[in-house]
Amino acid sequence: MEDNLTTYKGVRIDDTAEWRLAVYITETGMSAYLKNTENPLEPVATLFEEQWQQDETALLRNIETAVYDHPQLLDDFSTEIVICSPRAMWVPEVLAGDYEEQTNLYNKVYKAEETDVLCDTVNGMCCLYTLCPGLPAFLRRTLSGARVSCHLSVLARRFMSRGSEMPRVYADIRQGEVDFVVLDDRRMLLASTQRWHDRMDIAYHVFNMMDVYGLNPANTQVSLSGEREIKQSLVKTLREQISYVMLTMMPSAVSKTDMPLAAAVALVKNT
Repeated sequence: MEDNLTTYKGVRIDDTAEWRLAVYITETGMSAYLKNTENPLEPVATLFEEQWQQDETALLRNIETAVYDHPQLLDDFSTEIVICSPRAMWVPEVLAGDYEEQTNLYNKVYKAEETDVLCDTVNGMCCLYTLCPGLPAFLRRTLSGARVSCHLSVLARRFMSRGSEMPRVYADIRQGEVDFVVLDDRRMLLASTQRWHDRMDIAYHVFNMMDVYGLNPANTQVSLSGEREIKQSLVKTLREQISYVMLTMMPSAVSKTDMPLAAAVALVKNT
């Protein structure tokens, strides 16, 4: 049995079917994580984390290099690929028929070729998104069995599954960007990414979204995740006007890691 074990950066693996792989891709980096689905006490393993300068012309090449430099990604894992796209838009599923229709809708806001537009369906809505030209074709060639999702649709599915008697605003804070998911029970009102330079920019977005959707600060829950110092400071600020402000509970299996929330949610789904 020992001869059949494979080592993945300190993790010994006998059967790849017992492990889930999550790959997180952004404009400025890529990371990969492994979780044992049979043993919930097994800690998450970080296979690699790579960063690069934002450069659209070099992005696909950087992603290809990261994959080929880490051939363990090509093993027979159950794989979730999460693409953190700054160019995502939502449309009703009834309007997003075939690839041509999806591309036509997408090109009303952004520009992309039909082969580069990806689509996730979440409760009657479609998230259309891209990251860089040629990426979908590359992923199909190298990670053909993987499920590819936008980070916003991953977060939306997770938060919608929880349900609540009160409306909820989720804010996941990253360096320079914050992902919002706004829900009324299991009905998604919004899922988007906004830029921020100061923590009060995030507070402004929260109050603006609540105003747009008519959410009462007295019975709306705001949950924060991401950048530690920013979210802890925002809790105090938001509680001055909003009754229910808290930190988003991370999946217990990854609570001690520094993973992006969307990657963590994808990694531990159904476990």
